[in-house]
Amino acid sequence: MALLKLADKYAVNRLEAACEKALSYTPNPSYKSIQTILKTSQDKVVREETVPNDTSAEFGFTRGADYYGRNS
Repeated sequence: MALLKLADKYAVNRLEAACEKALSYTPNPSYKSIQTILKTSQDKVVREETVPNDTSAEFGFTRGADYYGRNS
């Protein structure tokens, strides 16, 4: 109920963004952490999507299956 009361003070979309941000940090966010995110306007900060750097595709396998004793 306390989280729903925050929607009265802040917009519903801000509350959703704050909950999403809190869930990205921990699987069990507290009311206090969501309230702090809203008070400090951290929910308005656009987070950049990072693309994982997959270097394994650049080099491939250096040794074949014969080296490890497997015949495929």
